[in-house]
Amino acid sequence: GRHSEALALSRLSAVLQTSIELSEIISLFFREIQRVVAADGISFEHTPYKFTYQLGTPKGRASHYRIQTDSDYLGDLTLYRKSRDFTPCDLEKLDRMVTSLVFPLRNGLRYHEAVRASLTDGLTGAGNRIGLDSILSREVEQASRYNHPLSVMILDLDFFKNINDSHGHAVGDHVLKTIAGTIQNSSRNADMIFRYGGEEFVILLNKTDVAGAKIGAERIRQIIERTNISLGALKIKVTASIGVASLCHGEDRESLLRRADKALYCAKHSGRNQVTLAEPSLANA
Repeated sequence: GRHSEALALSRLSAVLQTSIELSEIISLFFREIQRVVAADGISFEHTPYKFTYQLGTPKGRASHYRIQTDSDYLGDLTLYRKSRDFTPCDLEKLDRMVTSLVFPLRNGLRYHEAVRASLTDGLTGAGNRIGLDSILSREVEQASRYNHPLSVMILDLDFFKNINDSHGHAVGDHVLKTIAGTIQNSSRNADMIFRYGGEEFVILLNKTDVAGAKIGAERIRQIIERTNISLGALKIKVTASIGVASLCHGEDRESLLRRADKALYCAKHSGRNQVTLAEPSLANA
């Protein structure tokens, strides 16, 4: 009755306070919901934050909730039941329980955004070096474990210092932003692009061997060469030198980046605006 439902609600509130991880909040919520109402699946998404999460069997009869406060959109939540519809009584209970999600979700979204910001380069929106370290470690480990190819390219904008010196840093920043956007639009995985230094970017290509990476790098080189960057009356063209390396058996991420960096150095010293492939690693020689 009402008493047990009140208990379930206060228990739910207490349980939801125990985490600030979005996926954990949703799974705790789902677990508690199932004590009160039969549900087979749940899905949650927050499109602006590119966050989606599903549990159980997210199909069948659905009850949908848009969660928001006066000022904040907090996401869309859907609960599913395989066979029969949710009854009016079920829906009433669910309405009350969904209300308990507001504050935990708001905290979870702030945390999610803070983590994302800490891994992102503020200027270009690409990943930063911390983001690169964690994702490259994961990719190297998976490539080694499943014997998948993994390639990396390091791209450097040619004569970028001249742009900063001639036109100032605001123009230089605009060029970096534009080129980062160009690379993101021409890559299948926008979350695999990182700003590595001043005008250097690292692009990870999972499940891609050196031949595929070379084709990808050449395509990006050509796109950059064709890009017209304009700022007011100012028109700027840039080119890029790119070093490409593929993970060798038993190689670690530092060695992979080092070889790509060496290949980039060769591209720079052979006339720029070109793609150079790395020497195989000594571990594999």
